[in-house]
Amino acid sequence: MDPQDDSMMRWVVHHYRYDPLRRERRHVLVSAFDNEREFDECMSELSREVENRRRAEHGDQRERVTGTIWEPGHLARAATGHLVRRAIEHGADPSRLLDSGELPDNMALLHFADGDSEEQA
Repeated sequence: MDPQDDSMMRWVVHHYRYDPLRRERRHVLVSAFDNEREFDECMSELSREVENRRRAEHGDQRERVTGTIWEPGHLARAATGHLVRRAIEHGADPSRLLDSGELPDNMALLHFADGDSEEQA
């Protein structure tokens, strides 16, 4: 299944490893699944491969496999969160950005008003 299909729930497998093209360690997207059974099978198989490499004489001890569930709309909320963070970093009011989408679950935007204002947070 396409991991970029933001219209449905997907189980996503990432592999933290050295990427020679970028010359850095990073989380590389391996695959996405529309059911948990296939996800579990992929996680088990890849985890065994990583563990075997770790046991090898020169295996990368930082290499690992992780998995997560992306709810429908996850990528859209992440994009909105990125724009809000960038707006705040540049001193701009990010409230207009919330008209176009929701924030991810790990973000909140607070608004403070003085006691004389008609708007209360």
